[in-house]
Amino acid sequence: MTTLSPYTIIRPEPDGALLFQQETAETALLDLEGLDALYFLLEGGLREYPVLFVKYLRDQQFVVPGPSDGALETVERVRDVARQTTAPPRSLAAPETIHFSVTGRCDQACTGCFYSARPGSAVAAQDAPWPLFERVILEAEQARVLQIALGGGEPLLHPRLVDMVRLAREHSVVPNLTTNGNLLTREMAHALKEAGLGQAQISLNGADEAVNARTRPNFAATMQAIENCRAAGLRWGLNFLVTRSNLAALETVVALGRRLGAASVNILRPKPPTTTGVWLERESLDRTGYRAMQKVLHKFLDGRRSPDRAPETSNPQSQTRLTLDASLSFLLTDQPPDHLYRSGVWGCCAARKFVTVTQDGAVLPCSHVRWSDVGEGDFMHAWWQSEVFAWFREQEEMMRGLCRACPYLELCKGCRAVVMAFGGDFADSDPHCPFQRGQPNSPPRLEILSVLW
Repeated sequence: MTTLSPYTIIRPEPDGALLFQQETAETALLDLEGLDALYFLLEGGLREYPVLFVKYLRDQQFVVPGPSDGALETVERVRDVARQTTAPPRSLAAPETIHFSVTGRCDQACTGCFYSARPGSAVAAQDAPWPLFERVILEAEQARVLQIALGGGEPLLHPRLVDMVRLAREHSVVPNLTTNGNLLTREMAHALKEAGLGQAQISLNGADEAVNARTRPNFAATMQAIENCRAAGLRWGLNFLVTRSNLAALETVVALGRRLGAASVNILRPKPPTTTGVWLERESLDRTGYRAMQKVLHKFLDGRRSPDRAPETSNPQSQTRLTLDASLSFLLTDQPPDHLYRSGVWGCCAARKFVTVTQDGAVLPCSHVRWSDVGEGDFMHAWWQSEVFAWFREQEEMMRGLCRACPYLELCKGCRAVVMAFGGDFADSDPHCPFQRGQPNSPPRLEILSVLW
């Protein structure tokens, strides 16, 4: 028999449902047909078809062996509610994830930082007040938001960070953390584990000190933070910001993460920093660079092993997931659009799957485009009423240039922050897209990567 995992949350969406596995951090959006298939699987009537659908649910532990224990009734109830559920255009009924800026302060000054208080930056060196965070969490629980990503600045500088993690868990929102690792001591790792942190995402831009130092100053502290997480049994992953300075290190960083047991290696695209200068232009990959990046990614996705790669196991939690941020969705354009759609690729998900709340309460559709017309952390008001959010949801109608006629427009949309940073208008095409219209890409076809929104 098969049942829903005790760690699976299922939330009604318009004519479907959103599944979230709290341990693997995997999400899946099902339509009513998918809900029916899930129901029949739990009932015991669905054996081998559709094979890929069933395999995915099992591999990601949305379903596990065991008696029903009310799972059938849960799916049936969600299916009924889904028919009456509404959502803004091209969006979920509520955010899947909140990005919460815990503080604007940071204990180091990385040249390409997109959000921290330092000379020349408009970001304030202030911490989020506790009442603001509490208000956001209570609203998140009511709206059935699934995750909250705690960032900054450096979130471990906030004196009540552990309390924030604990409060989120108490209200059924999975808390995750992005950190430079400097303050992630063994004691802090144990405290975060005890409080219920889902995952600590640690920034690392090279597999050795020399490469990492081109964009980040703290290689030794980062490696120690990784060891502290391992010792505490705290789930952790790596954030790798891919630049011209470190593209050659991508393969070794992924291999390092796999060897050390990272839950994920998340590949990030350079975004506009908070200070002026030539860093973004100097370090951003061009189309040729992104084609080279596709080839590197393919080495990990076609089954080839790096010499440093740990053996694969049958347990998904022991494997390292390779994830892309949504602004890199154009790296998947060597696959048919309908295949990407069925695999849940949305491209830019600002105001569609996630929302950002800054430490002063401003609600943004995107962490990298700091336009806001709603404050006080009232993200559900912004979700339904914000004119800025509505603008982000109209990208498909507004787009100009090559993106306008692209068959992947609805699955990518490029990155508005990068477009404007390179002198374009909000509706202009992404200048770095490697996809050549009408011509096949040079790299072999990639399997679907997880895309981190």
